[in-house]
Amino acid sequence: MQRSNALQFGLGAQAAGIFGAAPPEDRRQRKLGSTVLFVRIRRPHIALPLAGLLVLTGCDPTKRVPEGRYLLKRNVITVPAGTVNTGELRSIIKQKPNKKILGLQFYLTAYNLPDPERMAAKRARKDQRRDELNEERAERGKAAKPYKRTFGQWLREVVGEPPVLLDSSLTERTVDQLELYVHREGWFRAAVRDTVHFRHSFLGRRRGLFKQRKAEVEYVIDPGPMYRYRNVRFTVDDPLIQQYVQAEWKNSKVVPGDRFDVDVLDEERTRIAGHLRELGYLFFTRDLIRYDADTAVGDHQVDIVLRLERPVQKGRENGLAGTPEGTVYTIDDITVATMRRPFGGIIEAPDTLRTGDHAILYQDRLRYKPQALLNGIFLQPNERFRQSNADRTYRRLTGLRVFDRVDITYDTTGTGRPGVANARIDLLPGKEQSMSLEGFGTNRGGFLGTSVSLGYRHRNLFRGMGSVQTQLVLGLEAQQSFTGAGSSNAGNVGGDGLFNTIDIGPEITFRFPNFLLPIKRDRFSRSSAPRTAISLLYNYQKRPDYGRTLAKMSFGYEWNESRYNTFGFFPIEINVIKIPQKSDDFVQYLTQANDPVLTDSYTDHLIAGMRGQFTLNTQENTRSRNVFFARITAEWAAPVGFLGTDARDTAGNAFSTVAGIRYAEFIKVDSDLRWRRLIHEKSSAAFRVAAGVGVPYGNLPVLPFESSFFVGGANGLRAWRARSIGPGSYSAPLVAFDRIGELRIEGNAEYRFKLVGLLEGALFADVGNIWNLKEDPRKPGAAFSEEFISELAVGTGVGMRLNFDFFIVRFDLGMQTKDPSLPPGERWLFQPKDTYETRLTELNGSPSTYRTQFNFNLGIGYPF
Repeated sequence: MQRSNALQFGLGAQAAGIFGAAPPEDRRQRKLGSTVLFVRIRRPHIALPLAGLLVLTGCDPTKRVPEGRYLLKRNVITVPAGTVNTGELRSIIKQKPNKKILGLQFYLTAYNLPDPERMAAKRARKDQRRDELNEERAERGKAAKPYKRTFGQWLREVVGEPPVLLDSSLTERTVDQLELYVHREGWFRAAVRDTVHFRHSFLGRRRGLFKQRKAEVEYVIDPGPMYRYRNVRFTVDDPLIQQYVQAEWKNSKVVPGDRFDVDVLDEERTRIAGHLRELGYLFFTRDLIRYDADTAVGDHQVDIVLRLERPVQKGRENGLAGTPEGTVYTIDDITVATMRRPFGGIIEAPDTLRTGDHAILYQDRLRYKPQALLNGIFLQPNERFRQSNADRTYRRLTGLRVFDRVDITYDTTGTGRPGVANARIDLLPGKEQSMSLEGFGTNRGGFLGTSVSLGYRHRNLFRGMGSVQTQLVLGLEAQQSFTGAGSSNAGNVGGDGLFNTIDIGPEITFRFPNFLLPIKRDRFSRSSAPRTAISLLYNYQKRPDYGRTLAKMSFGYEWNESRYNTFGFFPIEINVIKIPQKSDDFVQYLTQANDPVLTDSYTDHLIAGMRGQFTLNTQENTRSRNVFFARITAEWAAPVGFLGTDARDTAGNAFSTVAGIRYAEFIKVDSDLRWRRLIHEKSSAAFRVAAGVGVPYGNLPVLPFESSFFVGGANGLRAWRARSIGPGSYSAPLVAFDRIGELRIEGNAEYRFKLVGLLEGALFADVGNIWNLKEDPRKPGAAFSEEFISELAVGTGVGMRLNFDFFIVRFDLGMQTKDPSLPPGERWLFQPKDTYETRLTELNGSPSTYRTQFNFNLGIGYPF
């Protein structure tokens, strides 16, 4: 019989494992009703993707290269190991090859596909027809039709990238720049030469000639001896400045014996200038520091002399003594202007309010309480100017998000005294109140829905520059029914119409720009932009099986430790979850499941405790090729038994309640670490590692459902639906998406690249699972053990994104590459499924085979 190469696509369901406490079932019953795509591959060759790949890469990349010119294949840098950083050298090269996606020259291929002659002929015909049509439209008094690109023009000009042709002039410039850079790094006798190769390079050896007109450029660097600092000193004509610099000379970054490095010298200039500005030298900058390097002292050493002086100008001395740059300034008067200047109008004379040594200018009425306004100003009258105070003032005022613009200027002409400056802080008031009405599409674990949010925000609450934000959210979603009420899928995951779940509830959040504590605010708390956050939330959810209410209250503090680091501490967090309504079928389902986790999760409970959080986010640093994000959260659900009474459950176990509600006790730590690396402007790589553990104790033996860990879904293991895998290697029919655990380990990697216009592509791999901390005979394989690595699920897939700048619509298709719920030896996709298929055949009464499982995800924004 001839074997088929065709692919069979269809909508199917994922099967359950065949080992475990629960009775084995057909794999198709595991996710009955879920939209999971399966593919049966009869041969390992995928014809259609391969054909598309051949179309994109099969054409000659040099077909548009003019005769006598060469396509730049790649650049090679040859330098002795342990000397110059080759990563920095590569960024200096003036001419780089065409950009690639996974090693393929996609953009060059798009440029080469259209034929220029045919494209020009088509363009001429279209222009002629457009001109004739526009003449007719002009006679009828209609506007002319605009110019539009042909498809070939769009492919070449928008998507494509012209071939990078070898340019000898750019090669010569690169040699000069490389040599200059190596000299700046301390190799003064370095020599750089270039060689153009027309042969293949393989493991450092040149092989046969290129089949097309291609060339490699090799830059060979001979660094020579390395030069080190011998003596380092500074000179300045002002005795006071000399005294200040000498006092901090022990902190110099230029250390005798270290390698000569221009970047280190620049850092030293910045350090000295910052130190002097902190001491009151308002107009001193790093440009007033230059250095002389003497390399003729012998033995490959350098003597450095830092000169603090003004640039040499005709008819003027270059010394600092007695100049504005060499003068210590004291802040005399501080004026805070809070007017909004009319566009094109005349500014009326403002009113002035004196508060201590500060003058506040305003018009009509003062919108802000004076003390609240001055609380964010660290420049003090009759004190020396300090750059740190100016920087903290700017960060604090902008961080309030009350003003659209903040400017700080200094004036020395109006004081009439030397060494005295007036400071003026101009604050452009922003809009205080706003309302919003927004609609959203939601995707929670693969279930789609819609919601409407009505919001109100006030950014200057009680004139104290605090804020209040309220939201009323109404949501409709399609969620799984545990009991299959209203459908024929009783006992399995099913649906009850397009939308069977309603969510409604208000949320209000107050933020105050200080710590609400009965203690005196010190300078540290003010300079760290402290905030007090108070939030109240009430939510009612009606689902086919039950109704649930959630009441939450949170009180805590947030502050910025630095530009990128934020801390949060919430000493009071209270969550009250009540389930006042349960259908009879749902009660019966919980009884038959006999699972304490499920039973306790759908019982009224109280969580009262505290939470701490640390966040690192370097996304604001747009110049960096590497962006890091880290969030570490610690949570403690405290015992509150002293407020409660004793009770017993149906099994006779004793526990305590508060106002008739059982409270939880646990300790939980969760972490989320991310790293994004920019490869070039059209591609990047992103990585994520997430891990957490929660330890229940005392009054409730399990973690509450909303505090437990899970994997799967659009932002996790994308080859599985949310809460559909784990814990560990536990295998049982998936009646509901309720797989949760007390420990989670997850890792994700994604390669992102731009394709055409708004369209982006991605390739990803996800790894992870959840576990319980203790063995449960009802869930064999669910506990964490030394075999946890073999129980990690692996999913791979592809994604497409529509990037609209202000938001991203994401489509991901994940394939289950390794399923830990299958028997050992059959978990990987490529491993035979003999045991599994034999059991399926016995169940179905006919030959049954394993089907590769796919899961489609729709999301908003990048997954991490």
